[in-house]
Amino acid sequence: MKLLKVGIAGVRGIVGETLTPELAVDFASAFGTFLGRGRVLVGRDTRLSGPMLRAAAVSALLAAGCDVTDLGICPTPVLQFLVRALKARGGISITAGHNGAEWNALTFINRDGTYLNEFQGNEILDLYHLEEFAKAPNSGLGRLTIAPAETFARYFKALAGFLNAGLIRRAGFKVVIDPCNGAGAGFVDEFCRTLGCELVPVNDQPTGFFPHDPEPRPRNAGEVASIAKITSAQAGFLLNSDAGRLSCVAEDGETLSEEYAFPLIADHVLSRRRGTVVTNLSTSRMIEDVAARHGCPVVKARVGQSHVIQTLLAEDGVLAGEGSGSVALPAFQPAFDGFLMMGSILEAMAVRKKPLGELVQDLPKYHIVK
Repeated sequence: MKLLKVGIAGVRGIVGETLTPELAVDFASAFGTFLGRGRVLVGRDTRLSGPMLRAAAVSALLAAGCDVTDLGICPTPVLQFLVRALKARGGISITAGHNGAEWNALTFINRDGTYLNEFQGNEILDLYHLEEFAKAPNSGLGRLTIAPAETFARYFKALAGFLNAGLIRRAGFKVVIDPCNGAGAGFVDEFCRTLGCELVPVNDQPTGFFPHDPEPRPRNAGEVASIAKITSAQAGFLLNSDAGRLSCVAEDGETLSEEYAFPLIADHVLSRRRGTVVTNLSTSRMIEDVAARHGCPVVKARVGQSHVIQTLLAEDGVLAGEGSGSVALPAFQPAFDGFLMMGSILEAMAVRKKPLGELVQDLPKYHIVK
């Protein structure tokens, strides 16, 4: 069966079967038409199909009259942050996240740095189906620029300012991080330099070869668990290919379900600021118990980052997340962000002076069948 997933956030499929250059050009043309003239950021993960889809998307945007800033290999949450920081009209992240290497996707980001809302997504789908694309004349074609390396420093500077970076640095954590040779490769080095952590990298080369399923789950955490024990690291982390999802490994090598990431961070955040918590309809009830512990209401949204984030903004919530290992803190940015998640967990460890395993012991325990 040839799969193609089309939704309000973008289009996802198997490269060479359902996701083709022609399809990418048409969807990117619809997005460029929707945005109008102005700057658009384009980034990708390390999949072998990334350069091909990047070329298709960039050509379509330029033809629609959009100026394109090419970020190259870039984690999706970093791209989302830069859309707002650089006051761009929007962005395209070329990544299939947790899906296998044969998949890829065009994910559309609006000017607020979030996935498209339902109205925006439906408008782009209408443009795609009608094939009513903007076609700029030669004098009106967009311009292509390559983002300088220092562009990404803006993200990590802002992250350090949001977290208690000084406290984390003084704790002197050693962490094992596996970005699965995805978009986070190399960026985890900058993350650890920013927060003064000693990094033990695993699969930290942007080769496009995934040494395991790029979904951060315990079944993929064996390598991190072994290295964490051998090196006496205080924590281990796994990222998906675009650094938007996370799972953890405790200091004793215990591999933790991705379901723990959200309640771990929520328990820390809600201890300092109470407010509404947003999650989806397919997440462990641990988060409801943690929210109740702090006297905070929980609002349920449909599954998917777009639905969860739009509900978060509508409810003026404090944080949002899904059981897939995704968390957003709108005080930093309304996006699922693996770097922010790792930093928040390290901050919780530093504040409470407890290793990761002890923080987990403070959470309620449930079984979940997915």
